[in-house]
Amino acid sequence: MNNQVKGLLFYYTLEQKHYSKIFWTILIAITLATSIIAYFLMDVEGTQFYWAFPFATYTNVCIIAFQTVKKDVPFGLKMGSIRKNIFLSYIYFFLGYSLFMAVAGNTLQLIFEGLHHVFGVTNYIFSHPAMILTDTWLTRTIIDTFFMFFLMALLFLVGLIFYQSGLLGGLIFLSVFVVVSLYGLFDGWLIDAFASILPDASMLTFATLFLIGIVLYLVSYLLIRKITVVQKV
Repeated sequence: MNNQVKGLLFYYTLEQKHYSKIFWTILIAITLATSIIAYFLMDVEGTQFYWAFPFATYTNVCIIAFQTVKKDVPFGLKMGSIRKNIFLSYIYFFLGYSLFMAVAGNTLQLIFEGLHHVFGVTNYIFSHPAMILTDTWLTRTIIDTFFMFFLMALLFLVGLIFYQSGLLGGLIFLSVFVVVSLYGLFDGWLIDAFASILPDASMLTFATLFLIGIVLYLVSYLLIRKITVVQKV
């Protein structure tokens, strides 16, 4: 890893540090508040709380990956970074950030599960995709890392398409995606695909998503190598 890539990674990490503090503070506050409410409502028949950390962390990485194209890529170019190093720095950042979010989210869930056990909170249920497999901290972390990297690669590519082709080009791309998805839903083949995948889901399924994320990220190089500091509108 050369010094330019290290410098870019330092910049990405420093910039996300502030936003991460805000994100985790809000997430912990919401989980704590709903846990307290659940504690006082335990005697109310039929009261159950469902909470899923992955929905919050998955949304976070999507926003980070999409916004980073508009904010960080032009900054890197203005600072004299070559496009190859920008490309390399982002794959390291996406891998590291996905792993960090997965470890932090699942450790936090583990802590709250322990607190609920101590205080006898039984009406608060944490949901996670790992529940379809062996639901442990390790499997949750691996699944989240794989899936979040896939999401970051996908949204990074979408962000580059918007950046390179402007709002019109981006909207045309999204429109085609929505039309194909709706056609799949109405025609039934998309539902059939999910129905056949979910019952047979395994760690290999999420590993495949990770590999698809790698391919999407490699495709993004076709856009990065021609990118300029001027964003099309």
